[in-house]
Amino acid sequence: MGSEVTANIFVNAFNALGRDTEMARRGAAGYDTLAGWRASQTTQVALAGGAAMAVPGAHLAALTADVGFLLHKMSICAWGIGFKLGASVDAEDDLAVILGLWAGALEPDALSVSSVGAGASAGWIVFNAAYPTYGAAVMAKALTAGAGAGVSTVGAKIAGKKGGKALAKLSKPFIQKIAQKVAVKFSAILGSKAVTGVVPLIGALAGAGVNAYFLQKFADAAETYYREKVARGG
Repeated sequence: MGSEVTANIFVNAFNALGRDTEMARRGAAGYDTLAGWRASQTTQVALAGGAAMAVPGAHLAALTADVGFLLHKMSICAWGIGFKLGASVDAEDDLAVILGLWAGALEPDALSVSSVGAGASAGWIVFNAAYPTYGAAVMAKALTAGAGAGVSTVGAKIAGKKGGKALAKLSKPFIQKIAQKVAVKFSAILGSKAVTGVVPLIGALAGAGVNAYFLQKFADAAETYYREKVARGG
């Protein structure tokens, strides 16, 4: 694998992720503070990143596994943050939105969705039976940005077609939308490691530092998301 992650590679990696929120719940419960949970996850990815880069020349073969582990730990860390903050955790929906925030494909104001079914202005998503989770409502807002019509109307039509039942996942079309920007982020990880990994010791330190930096930034995005979710009753 070279130093580039394509959008398709990222989408496949996302789809292959185990949605094990129970692992995150159990893990986070073992820490008294949110800061302690975040520090533990950062340490784990740092150690993995350093180990993957420990042998110059062999590091390229280890990069795929290292990035896969990093993506897995990013998800576990994010869901754990949700549990620590007392939010309801919707695995795939939450992770998709957090990835969008982290990659810069979503601005924080995209999190402004209504938690009531009436009085929403045109262009806002109504967090109701059509979009049953907060993450789904945010994704629907992002997917329909610039469409002009109020998305509450769209949601009502979709819900009607389903006999009034809750709308299913929006994660897959949303991930397709943001995939290129997220792929660029992961390409940056691989590119920096591919270069520094040829230098003994420095490569290992760089691998640890890059993993820790990316996890911390992802945890920041997760904390922003879940704090807003809790504030909106999610």
